[in-house]
Amino acid sequence: MLPDIGEAAVQAASVFRKTSLQYGPLRGLPELRTEIVKLLGEDGVQAAIDNVLIVNGAKAGIELALKLFIEKGDTIIVTRPNYATALHIFRNHEASFLEIGMDGDGLIPEELERKLNDLRIKGAAIPKLLYIVPDFHNPTGVTLSEARRRRLVELAGVFDFYIIEDDPYRHVTFGGPLLHPIHAFDNDGRVIGVGTVSKIFAPGIRIGWVHASKDIIARMAAMKSDGGCSPFIQYIVTSMLRSGEIKRHTQELSAELKVHHDTMVRALQEFLPELKFIPARGGYYLWAQLPDGMDCDVLATEAEQSGVTIFSGKPYFADRKTANFIRLCFSNSKPAEIERGINILSDVVKRLHNSANATPMATASASHFD
Repeated sequence: MLPDIGEAAVQAASVFRKTSLQYGPLRGLPELRTEIVKLLGEDGVQAAIDNVLIVNGAKAGIELALKLFIEKGDTIIVTRPNYATALHIFRNHEASFLEIGMDGDGLIPEELERKLNDLRIKGAAIPKLLYIVPDFHNPTGVTLSEARRRRLVELAGVFDFYIIEDDPYRHVTFGGPLLHPIHAFDNDGRVIGVGTVSKIFAPGIRIGWVHASKDIIARMAAMKSDGGCSPFIQYIVTSMLRSGEIKRHTQELSAELKVHHDTMVRALQEFLPELKFIPARGGYYLWAQLPDGMDCDVLATEAEQSGVTIFSGKPYFADRKTANFIRLCFSNSKPAEIERGINILSDVVKRLHNSANATPMATASASHFD
């Protein structure tokens, strides 16, 4: 379902070539930043052009936030489990982690408040940042409730930390109203929003953005070392936003991915009823808990040898030890392939389960399904 960007690319290469093929503004093209402001406004986030910084994909925005706030040894609040690539980025900045559990409504704020109070009582440093994917969380697929979004903003004010709201899947929804972003409840500049067109349009178009207070955006822009993102690609994205093509494409993508999701859910219910999972309301992933005693690394290896690629759950935990989860991605396989893949995975699970009594597999158990 990759979009046809031919006409927009021709315009960028011809009509706008005197600027599209030159160096671009450090903060991004004003035209694109204006379109991002409109997009944010539709989601209930009030912003001006000076609140927006264009970056080379969402991860570049996360990197800039870390450069601005994190020094070696500082602590970042993360969900348990968490987006594995973000954990990798945080480790590269030599940060430590405060893990907070999740349930079907996302991060549990009561646990966060209790742990932060404990740190305060002990005189320990309070984390500077909280990182969260609120909509269709990677890897769990769950959505943070509105009440918890409001509560996180309140806690950020009480304990003086900032929130990185990474929201790449927001518009890949399978029905029902979208909740306002966390940023919509922030009146004190505590939220640093990160967005991208990678998951709603095309992953090869490396354009993302950060929206935050003017001060934070100015400081992030000063830290950029790329000389500004490609004006050529920015013109293409601007054109696609103005024409409504990105919105239309995302709606078509969401409808197709709902078919993929529903196919995977039915296949899991039929072939692997022993796995626990929560159906997603959008996004790309399902997160499944394995039967007791089954190691996700072993399952991923055995599944790969049988022709099915799944992700071990271990990299999604800060301690990299929890071994009873897998992430299943339904975005890049056709429905028939999904059903066949789950059927094969079922055979692998049964084979490993039957052999478990003879060779017990050590596991660190955890669950947000119980």
